[in-house]
Amino acid sequence: MTENSFIYSREEMPSTPGRRRVRKIEGDPGAISARAADIESLGDKMARAAATLERFADGTVGRGESFEAVREQAKEVYEDLQTAARRYRPSGTALAAYATALSSVQADSDWRVDGANRTWPEVNEASRALSGAEADQHEFDTQERLHPDVEQTGTRPSTAGAQAAFDAAVSSWEAYWGTYDAPVETWESAYDTAVNSLERTNADGVSDSFWDNSMPFVEGMLTVLMWVGVALLIVAFFVTGPLALLAGVLAAVAGVLTLLGEISRLAAGRGSWADVGLAALGVIPFGRLARLASLGDVAGLGNRILGGIRIAGDEFVEYGSDFTQFLNRKMPDLFSRFNDAGEMIYRSPHGLNSQNLMRLVNTPGYLLQNNSVTTDIAQGFLNLMGNPTTRGEFAGGLVDVYVTIADTIPDIPQMLGAQS
Repeated sequence: MTENSFIYSREEMPSTPGRRRVRKIEGDPGAISARAADIESLGDKMARAAATLERFADGTVGRGESFEAVREQAKEVYEDLQTAARRYRPSGTALAAYATALSSVQADSDWRVDGANRTWPEVNEASRALSGAEADQHEFDTQERLHPDVEQTGTRPSTAGAQAAFDAAVSSWEAYWGTYDAPVETWESAYDTAVNSLERTNADGVSDSFWDNSMPFVEGMLTVLMWVGVALLIVAFFVTGPLALLAGVLAAVAGVLTLLGEISRLAAGRGSWADVGLAALGVIPFGRLARLASLGDVAGLGNRILGGIRIAGDEFVEYGSDFTQFLNRKMPDLFSRFNDAGEMIYRSPHGLNSQNLMRLVNTPGYLLQNNSVTTDIAQGFLNLMGNPTTRGEFAGGLVDVYVTIADTIPDIPQMLGAQS
């Protein structure tokens, strides 16, 4: 016998013993299965395409100028295709397993949901009927207790029939409601397995590396540096004066950043040793290193090495020295002065912060004075070579010009084509 309770008279069905709400599991297993098959097929196709592009990129297949023009793009694409293929195929497998579990749970639970929804109103009705019978019986007993000397009309109401009907309704309903948890629990396990598999595949198993995530920034930086290099080449070719000195400093900085960018691309599998080597040559000042031949009077290897380091940073030294001379002419008391023996002959009253502020304030004026423009092509090439004074400096300067142009110009047609 089931004890009647208010929960049986409510319209809302109570949660199952497993604390679940009785409802149909949504989803179309057929559509999910078809989608899983499409994803697995696409993953296979991408894997095959990546393998073909890899052979194309390393020169195994494809000959001729038309192939060479796009071979570099193939190097960048096949790595991404391989990553996508490794994501797609396991994702399709996980979805296919889930589709099977979904189909199974729907077959096992839908009829239980329908049965529970159909029999629950019968439980409500039987519960209310039993409550009414119990109320009549309680009223009869109350009157008999309060008025023992008054004979009650009729016989004592019985709840047996209502109780039997209620028990039958509850038993019928529980046959559906009480067995709902088992198949749904199996489905929930399959659902969690599919979700975890997808998360592992897309987040952990084939996650982008630091270099993958940084490539948009690095490649964008390299594009900017390419155009900066073009602008600096133009300035160095046609202009002499403070602007040319600043162009030399910026070119040195751009060369180092380009080298770091190419090393990053190589680490991410998108660059090549040739690109890194060319960028490395671009930061070596061959023309200035030729001046080491004039350091024969410097005693010791250590001093030669220090001299080489100084010459490698000669752009900064030359720019800073010329700017300091400009400020000394404009404000003679700004800096302390020393004689040839290194003894201080004048102590500036200005601190380092004041001196740096004056450098900042006077930079525009410095850059705009004493510049000249040449239209002589031969002189322009001499400007690019650093205006050599010896044969060694001339030969080194030619190498500098060749490497700089080779490292900058070849990408321009490709970039213009991509923008058009």
